[in-house]
Amino acid sequence: MTDVNQILTERLVDAREAAFCLKLPMYLLTNPKDRQRLGLPHYRVGKMVRFKVSELMAWMHAQAQAEAEANAQGEKSDA
Repeated sequence: MTDVNQILTERLVDAREAAFCLKLPMYLLTNPKDRQRLGLPHYRVGKMVRFKVSELMAWMHAQAQAEAEANAQGEKSDA
């Protein structure tokens, strides 16, 4: 189970900082349609959008794993 204090104390970052840390194009983080389409974890703080870097990293790892599995399935069907 996740420690509540860890959740509450993790710093929220803006799109620029998140894009810089994760080497992602900033438009993926700033465009609402792209965020929704990709399922990016984010938080609305008033009119601002903020991110937790750890959640974005977990999202990136999940995307990479899903892509690897899809490639493995494609190789099996080609054989």
